[in-house]
Amino acid sequence: MQTTNNIGTMGTGSTNSAVGSSAGAQSGNKPSFKELLDQLTDYTKGTTGERIEKMILAKLGITEEDLKKMSPEEREKVMQKVRDMMKKELEAQKQLEEMQKDHKIRVSV
Repeated sequence: MQTTNNIGTMGTGSTNSAVGSSAGAQSGNKPSFKELLDQLTDYTKGTTGERIEKMILAKLGITEEDLKKMSPEEREKVMQKVRDMMKKELEAQKQLEEMQKDHKIRVSV
């Protein structure tokens, strides 16, 4: 699972990065159990929107370090893409919920 740190938009919190993080990694670049547990624990903190944002950044392969190295213009382009992808994700979830409501069996007594 990949997550990112201190995104800086929409009030996101911070998480550890599984991508590009070598701090404390065991031989073979595999993270330790504690590192994975810490990442999972940190990921589960925050709102649904924050978790979706972290997930999207991870899908894009962008870490906190990557964001820090970007110019403000590049960072804004990435964050706009994240916002667009979040909007699509939320719309897809809403459509799924609507479909589930429509397929429920209604019984009248």
